[in-house]
Amino acid sequence: MDSFSESYAEARAKFLAAARDAGARIHSYGRDDVVGLAGEPLLCDVAVLGAERGERAAIAITGTHGVEGYAGSAVLHHWLTNRGRIKDDIQIVLVHAINPWAFSHKTRTTENNVDLNRNFIRDNIGYERQNPGYDSLAPFFDFDPTDARRALDAYRGYKAHLDRNGWHLENEMLEGQCDRPDGLFYAGKEPEWSNLLFRRIVTEHLGAARTIGFVDWHTGVGSFGEIVYLMFDEPGSAEHAAASRWWNRELQEKSAFKSGSTPKYRGLLCQSIRQELPDARIAGAVVEFGTADDYAIFRGDCLDRWVRFEGREATDAAQFREAYKDIMNPPDPSWRRMVLDEGPAVMDKLIAGVAGW
Repeated sequence: MDSFSESYAEARAKFLAAARDAGARIHSYGRDDVVGLAGEPLLCDVAVLGAERGERAAIAITGTHGVEGYAGSAVLHHWLTNRGRIKDDIQIVLVHAINPWAFSHKTRTTENNVDLNRNFIRDNIGYERQNPGYDSLAPFFDFDPTDARRALDAYRGYKAHLDRNGWHLENEMLEGQCDRPDGLFYAGKEPEWSNLLFRRIVTEHLGAARTIGFVDWHTGVGSFGEIVYLMFDEPGSAEHAAASRWWNRELQEKSAFKSGSTPKYRGLLCQSIRQELPDARIAGAVVEFGTADDYAIFRGDCLDRWVRFEGREATDAAQFREAYKDIMNPPDPSWRRMVLDEGPAVMDKLIAGVAGW
């Protein structure tokens, strides 16, 4: 379990040590406008192994949703310390804490409450998009989630509303919204620091690649102990077929979402790889480690938002922040063993898949 950390600073130190021991070339991108929860400097670190500028490349990203990065960081650390021989003809790019402020402050969103995985909108018109589905559900998030009874009542009301009106509304909500800056899944009004940095990382480190595979590590979608692969290329396309083959996902699986289908997310980080490198073949997945039941995730999302706004001065805000971290990264030893067993295997299959595509 040594690969897991309890703070951003600890996770960063472990990642850098493992990357150096692996002989990786390390590039660090810092912020000078904000600091971490303990006043520590904030940096996104990139470790590159294998080919200097290979035509085939695999990229793994952690910390897109800040606090979810603890699991992805543990995967990268465990993979680095137990890796096999890396072929010279493939480049491996490991991005640690692309959203370092949120990672350190144990929250999902940036310092501007922007959901980074809704922020990669290609044109400014997209930042003005309305989301009626979100608006219809927003009243259910307006409560104090530190009151256990009120939290349960809010969830029951939310669930009853969707049972009556259709769970497609939840999918629409999850797509992101642009007009409630203190709400959930806020896409923002312009590219965030992490958005601009990731595009720079892609062009600087993957610019020579013609075949690229990716995995963006997340937690929270799926049941406790479940691994969910979210692939956003069109089913039947060469890219979707390649990623499905890498991870043995060719057979249609039951959706992890109550609506029965995956939301049509807008502004995903992984989509920006193709935006920056339109001539490359690109395939991959957002890989989610399930952590809890639907009520716990609902309360966790509301708790995260509440601590950022109404509850930021609460005497027990720090305890609730830790509670949210534990919802998204359970301390349960069986869950952590699963992450460390399955995560590096996903990495190996990604690399092998890119090498053979």
